[in-house]
Amino acid sequence: MASEAHIFLLSENAEYMRMATVDTVEERSGKNISKYCCIFLTISACLGIYGFFNFQNEYTIFVNGKIVNFTGVEDFVPPFVSYYPNLFVAPEHKLISCGIPKSMSQLATSIMCLLYDEDSFIQENLSFNDTWATTSRKCLEDPEFQKPSQQLLNDPDTVRFAFIRDPIQRFVSFYLNKCVSFGGCFGCAEKNLRCFVRKTYKVLKNISDYRHGSKDVDVMAVHAAPLSWMCNFDKELGKWDLLMIGSDLEERKSSTLHLANILKRQGFKDSLVDKIKKDMSIGETPHGTHKSSHRQEAERQIREDPYIRDLLHKIYFFDYVVFPFKRDELDKKYQTNFWRVPEN
Repeated sequence: MASEAHIFLLSENAEYMRMATVDTVEERSGKNISKYCCIFLTISACLGIYGFFNFQNEYTIFVNGKIVNFTGVEDFVPPFVSYYPNLFVAPEHKLISCGIPKSMSQLATSIMCLLYDEDSFIQENLSFNDTWATTSRKCLEDPEFQKPSQQLLNDPDTVRFAFIRDPIQRFVSFYLNKCVSFGGCFGCAEKNLRCFVRKTYKVLKNISDYRHGSKDVDVMAVHAAPLSWMCNFDKELGKWDLLMIGSDLEERKSSTLHLANILKRQGFKDSLVDKIKKDMSIGETPHGTHKSSHRQEAERQIREDPYIRDLLHKIYFFDYVVFPFKRDELDKKYQTNFWRVPEN
């Protein structure tokens, strides 16, 4: 009996994605797919629809119903494992956000706490640059803050936003924060980046291969998992405003303006929007790592060690396909659309 098929529709320039479903894989392929991994479709005006399956442990691509071999990604971590939907709401203004670990999740949480209950946020004297260790947030104690209602989810006027960050830069921050700073190294020796990236790959690949609906979440895996595993992106990516952001203040500017425009459209008062714009532009969290010597060393190893680079490509390549990140820092092969079937 075939698994339910989820079809992900990707725009030609990879700027957005939406999802449709069909009842069974047989409806698409006429085959009994014994091990469903994912179906990844690219819409092209000329070439039609592409499908991406794991069929009996071999990847197969379906083009307009015809089976074509698809090589080069068999051992990659696949996209769209529904793993960590860490959602926050401001229901009165029909706003939902998502905190993606190591992608400014602390900033997203603080902003949404302020928007959810401005009075409590100000009374607690909270700052966007506070760390989890230095302050608590009462909003996180309110279950309604992290549980969007079905009415809110289904309302066409609801807006969703998420901060997204270059996947490899996000991994470096994960490594420096969890392993170098706090010793959470997947059992590897401290600062052994080769071992750490190998263990990260194995953990994520194991989750993608054997999750099968389990709700168990590994805290370390959450911080390392591909962006496409977050926020229920597997079901509704096309509904999200994606704000590209980095740790550096300069990198926040365009996302700050984008967010301000969203908040104004959702009816938040000007004084609140101005406060968020100001606070996003005046500081950085104390545990930020983007200027440290440890980051420079980690980035050097990633540039120079082919083994590390290979594994990072296998973990995060599909994030560069799904989201509109530049691929300049990837190896030359992965800067091309090598996965596509050539025109006849």
